[in-house]
Amino acid sequence: MADIASTWQKIQQGVKETERLIGQRQYNLAMVKARQTLEYMIKTMGERACILDGDLSDLIDQLFEGQWITRATRDNYHKIRILGNKAVHEGNDSPSDASLTCQLLTQEAYSFANEYMQKRRRPPASPPPRPKSGRPSGGNRRRKRRKSPVEDFLRILVPVICVILLIFIIRAILPDKDKEKETMPETSAPIESVTEPSSVDIPETTPPETETLPPETSSTAVYRTTSTLNVRKEPSTDARILVQLGPGTEVTVTGIYDSQWTIINYEGQDAYVATAYITQ
Repeated sequence: MADIASTWQKIQQGVKETERLIGQRQYNLAMVKARQTLEYMIKTMGERACILDGDLSDLIDQLFEGQWITRATRDNYHKIRILGNKAVHEGNDSPSDASLTCQLLTQEAYSFANEYMQKRRRPPASPPPRPKSGRPSGGNRRRKRRKSPVEDFLRILVPVICVILLIFIIRAILPDKDKEKETMPETSAPIESVTEPSSVDIPETTPPETETLPPETSSTAVYRTTSTLNVRKEPSTDARILVQLGPGTEVTVTGIYDSQWTIINYEGQDAYVATAYITQ
C-alpha cells in the first residue's frame, strides 16, 4: 500500500489542479482531472479493504457494501465518475458541471483525510510482563525475619520528634503575637489624639467625562469568485440556491462557517458559498 503521506499529497495535488483548470475555464479538463483523482482515492481504499476486482463503479459499490464509505459518499463518488465519463467520452464542457464536480471532489477529499487517514490501525502495544507466580523464596523469608529492631524504633521515634518540634515552634510564635497585642494601644494612642483642622478647603472635582466608544463593527472583506458559484441559503449542497454568480464577481465576506463554507452578505442577509471558489 502506498505511503499515507504521499497518498494524501497526491490527492491534494489533484484537487488543486482541478481548481486551477476551472479558474482557467478549462472545464472539460477539470472534470477529467477530478475523475482521475477520485479513481486514485478509490483504489487506495480498495487496497486497504482488499477489494481489487471490478471497474470504478463496482469498487465504489463494494466499498459501500463493506461499510467503508457512507451512502452520501457513495452517491458523490458516482456523480464525479459520471460527469468525468461525460467529459472524456462526450466532450462535456459545462461550467456548472465542472463546478459541481470540483465541489464534490473537495468535500470528499477532506472526508477521506478525516475518516480514512485517521483510522490507520496502530500495532497493539505489548502487554507488560506478568509477575512470576509462586511463593517467596527462603532468602526473602529470612530477610523478613532478620529485620533490625532499630528500624521499628526509628519509625516510632521520628513522628514523636516531629510533634515536639512543632510544639516548640508554636510556643515561639505565640509570645510574639502577645507582644504585638500589648504594643497595639501605645501605637494607636497618638493616632486617636490627632485632630483634623477645623476647616479644610476641599476642591470640588468633577468626574472625568467617559469617552463613548463606537459600536463594534463586524470585520468584512471583499473577495472575488474564481468560477461560477452558487450562493445558498444554508451551508449545505442540498440547501436552496439564492443566486448563481459568475467568475470574477465581488462578494462581501462577513465570516467563516467552517473549512468548506464562507458566510457572505447577500441583499442584507447571510448566505453561504463554497470557500474553494473565492479569493481576494
